[in-house]
Amino acid sequence: REGRIIGAESLARWNNPTLGSVSPAQFIPIAEQTGLIVELGHHILETGFRTLREWRDEGIYLNQFSINISMRQFTHHAFVAQVEDLVQRYLDDELCRKLIFEVTESIVAEDINRVISVMNSLKESGIRFSMDDFGTGYSSLSYLNRLPLDEIKIDRAFVGAIDQNEGDRMMVVTILNMANILKLNIVAEGVETAEQLDFLLRYDCHIFQGYYYSKPLPKEQFDAYYRSRAGSL
Repeated sequence: REGRIIGAESLARWNNPTLGSVSPAQFIPIAEQTGLIVELGHHILETGFRTLREWRDEGIYLNQFSINISMRQFTHHAFVAQVEDLVQRYLDDELCRKLIFEVTESIVAEDINRVISVMNSLKESGIRFSMDDFGTGYSSLSYLNRLPLDEIKIDRAFVGAIDQNEGDRMMVVTILNMANILKLNIVAEGVETAEQLDFLLRYDCHIFQGYYYSKPLPKEQFDAYYRSRAGSL
């Protein structure tokens, strides 16, 4: 809300010499179905951890660095050990506290006690958790209260309809109020217009993500974007 860049989200993109640009909407579900999501997820984690450390060394300071975790990856028996190994190789305590693992509401379809155990194990390293695309799944308030979450992200579908739909406006206000009651940070995804931003500011949303600020950028372009924004404040 102060106009500063406070974080970034790691996004997977595939530019194939033969196929061209392949949307994650195409390759992520296939990776999930085949089990390759575990290997791909590990690559994304390692690249993200290394990037976070490099950025700090280069003077790019973020409050948070978000990485999406698939349910198949999250429930893999070696997930916690893999994360702890990557933490030892790339991060220190300060950088660990900047990490946010994003999960979706489908997490409540898993063994909830095992999910909580995995989350708590990772939180011992300082890693935080966010529920992505909130409002589109089927999580109940009781599950939301049990999970050791730190943040929820309002789905872009609700934010995108703020300008047109009273029901979606009220849904956004309800989520903001609920997050405040549960003492959770909240991020509005898919912010594209000044009108959407003004509405969210009016109802005390603090963090925003979307094309209003920037499209997803390759690492080098993000470096330049961060420095240009920092220099303008």
